[in-house]
Amino acid sequence: MSEQLSEPLHGVRGAALIVRFLLELAMLTGAAVVAWRLGPDGWRWVAVVLAPLAVAVFWGLFLAEKARFVLAESIRFVLETALFLGVGAGLIAVGLTWPGVIGVALWAADRIVLAVTKNE
Repeated sequence: MSEQLSEPLHGVRGAALIVRFLLELAMLTGAAVVAWRLGPDGWRWVAVVLAPLAVAVFWGLFLAEKARFVLAESIRFVLETALFLGVGAGLIAVGLTWPGVIGVALWAADRIVLAVTKNE
């Protein structure tokens, strides 16, 4: 899901890319948690599998470094923002306020660091 790395990870940017990958994994986990909490009793396990799978497929098609559909950087940013905010809002909606808020805040901080260190 994260940028393809052609150079070894080093410095602030390397750390930010590792954090980004961990945040992407957390987003998939958050999607599963929201699906579990909101899914109907008989379909919870199906929802827990399908929600993160749908997010991962969407990411792979539109947001990954080697995405099938190449979009403008601004569109990719809007879609990524929608995914992270959506999962954060979902966590808040199911009563997991702090994980939702902290996840979105960490994602925003990481995006800032990646933007500032883009040319490193």
